[in-house]
Amino acid sequence: MKTLIKKLLFALSSLSLRSDKIFVFGAWFGKRFSDNPRYLLDELLESNKFKGIKLVWIGRKEVYSDISDKRIVFVRRNSIKALWYQLRAKYFFVSHGYQDIGSFSLLKGSVVVQLWHGFPIKRIGADDPQNSGEGEETYEEYQYFLANSKVMAKRIQSAFKNYGANEHNTILAEQPRVDYLLKNQSNKTLKSKIKSKLRIPEDKKILTYLPTFRDNTEDTFSFSKRNNELLRHFLRANNMVVLERQHFARDFTNEEINIRGPEFTILREDIEVQDVLLVTDYLVTDFSSVYVDYLALDRPIIHFLYDGEKFIENDRGIYAKDPYLEFAGPVVYSVDELIATISGHLGDFDSYRADFVSRVEVLQQKTFLSQFSDIIAHKHE
Repeated sequence: MKTLIKKLLFALSSLSLRSDKIFVFGAWFGKRFSDNPRYLLDELLESNKFKGIKLVWIGRKEVYSDISDKRIVFVRRNSIKALWYQLRAKYFFVSHGYQDIGSFSLLKGSVVVQLWHGFPIKRIGADDPQNSGEGEETYEEYQYFLANSKVMAKRIQSAFKNYGANEHNTILAEQPRVDYLLKNQSNKTLKSKIKSKLRIPEDKKILTYLPTFRDNTEDTFSFSKRNNELLRHFLRANNMVVLERQHFARDFTNEEINIRGPEFTILREDIEVQDVLLVTDYLVTDFSSVYVDYLALDRPIIHFLYDGEKFIENDRGIYAKDPYLEFAGPVVYSVDELIATISGHLGDFDSYRADFVSRVEVLQQKTFLSQFSDIIAHKHE
């Protein structure tokens, strides 16, 4: 019955008159003011081409306090006003799907851009063996998809084929959240402000641990939960601190930033990952695509597979036939190996990154906004 109602509402929404002067944004099912939609919104605020556009963010009420720019209209998800904007706006930008905007899609007749939220290392959408029918419902469709390389475009078109993804509506450009890193990589004032917010002294080196979500295993690893004296000694000797955050899908983080001694910090969920990356000296991850973003900063990446091959064997699967070809840094399986890698193989990091960029051909010269502006201009000719 619920599916039938969604289909009916979606079909009826095609009768609505829409304004191309209203752009609507949402991310992470309304739970966050974040990711590609947030950074695209920032770019639009700075652009002279979009001065007359009303910019609307739809999210849950707790997101409101994160939005400081008064030029952004905040609307609570699933409110009457949010439904009105669903029916009136011409352009929508999401990180996951229409669910970023509301529980029901009233978007037929609009232009919905699937910006997604990272480079697909793990299989996503219909390519996930456990979810092969994703996108077959007729009440969800997207007009454009973003990919940061030809490799990502191929994966997006396969994963989202049921949503209409193809080579003609895939926009090849860098992700807005990576544009933010490129723009601010030398911004000392911003980086000092971020460190101050995280309560980290200016002279500290930062090792950030950001693992991916695991669908089929409860195995997690936390540096802060391990009493590893060798690691503590290494951190103290190198004036270094570990920042750590488990994946958003896991209920693992604390309500407040929790300093566990001078060496470890658990990050609150509302701390922006892109800001953390800006101040990170070494990124430690596994199969999370956050390292593809981090490539823009040209700093060391280490892949820490604490559960060995278990993730590859038991989870949703990896796109590459050889998963090790997807990595942009050395692979380690223990804390001891991690310490040894940071201590003794600094020269290897550059070649790993260069090999990955060469294989994947990540774009860092074209912005999504410039590409999309051309599309809009062409439609109005």
